Amino acid sequence: MSRKQFAGYSLQLTVVGLLLSMVVGLWSCKGKSQTHEQHSHHCIKEASFPIKYAKGFSIDYYNGFKVITVKDWRDTAKILAQYVLLPKGKPAPFDFTNAVLLDTPVRKIICISTNHISALAQLGLLDSIGGVANVALIYNKEVVELVHQNKIADVGKDDLNYEKIVELNPSFVFTSGNWDGGDKMKMKLNSLHIKSVLNLDYMEQEPLARAEWLKFVASFYDRETEADSIFQDIETHYLALKEKAKSVAAKPTMFANIPFKEIWYMPCGENYMAKLIADAGGDFLWKDAKATNGLNLNLDYEAVYAKAANADIWLCNGFAGSLTEIKAADKKNAFFKAYKTKNVFNNDKRNTPSGGFDFWESGALTPDKVLADLIFIFHPELLPNHQLYYYRKLK
Repeated sequence: MSRKQFAGYSLQLTVVGLLLSMVVGLWSCKGKSQTHEQHSHHCIKEASFPIKYAKGFSIDYYNGFKVITVKDWRDTAKILAQYVLLPKGKPAPFDFTNAVLLDTPVRKIICISTNHISALAQLGLLDSIGGVANVALIYNKEVVELVHQNKIADVGKDDLNYEKIVELNPSFVFTSGNWDGGDKMKMKLNSLHIKSVLNLDYMEQEPLARAEWLKFVASFYDRETEADSIFQDIETHYLALKEKAKSVAAKPTMFANIPFKEIWYMPCGENYMAKLIADAGGDFLWKDAKATNGLNLNLDYEAVYAKAANADIWLCNGFAGSLTEIKAADKKNAFFKAYKTKNVFNNDKRNTPSGGFDFWESGALTPDKVLADLIFIFHPELLPNHQLYYYRKLK
């Protein structure tokens, strides 16, 4: 080969190499702009779906695929999980090597926690549920009936039926981190080649932030716009109620929960319940307290009684069905002023025989209904025609 021929051959190889490099770059991420200024082979984000209150997730769009990120709500720079949704058969983008790849459209999914069912119900997507856990704790009557008709599978409770989950072959399983088994469940599902999606809505402590996770669930079905419309209605109603409660001159004092195994788990000031109480115009006695256990305080009975003996209202939020049961649990409970004046309320008006509370199933996504209940309890004159939805007054 002559020097001239070699130079020509070398030039051809260079051109081919450049072309291959361009093809690989385009294939690796269809989302990047074709402009001269952006020659990087990294993905270029085109848009993000607006998230107004929630801190724990984001939804970003690239050309041809979507990225859903779950973050630590306290430190949003910390990514806990990431999901890439793209049409089945489309090459995976190179920039998200640690993300879970999910084919679209989503087929059937499995719900471990009841609050995930509520989100799907609001979006009209119950037909996408292939299996559920803890059936006895599910309040949604339609889902329970579908289980009884064998149209939705029962995948167990504390010990999941992994054989049934494999048989169902879902697009993914909605999980809740440490709340339902955490890494242990995830590792087991991974070993069975079953994908899981981490939903940490319960970690958000602002009521509207927790409700906004409806958009997170919707994003796996391309229903973000519909979810946003539903959320805006909830937000508008919630903020109007909150504004109404600001007009009160006096705020009743209150405390929450009931002792469990000699420990009184009281919400701290950052807690979800404390935020709801404040927005409803209540004076929560531990509103300035810092957490000692997650977002709760571990208190002994004497400490609670010393501070709340003369409180106006007791939000029991437990499994006591009557004033008699509260007294039977501990005779000292009858010494609280709220007990004597029969101002004790529980959020178990909508529950299942096995102890499943709709308050925790659908209430997180309908904080406006919860707020209306609390305003009626604290300031009935503000909502004279309201009927309690989640709460009831104990007798």
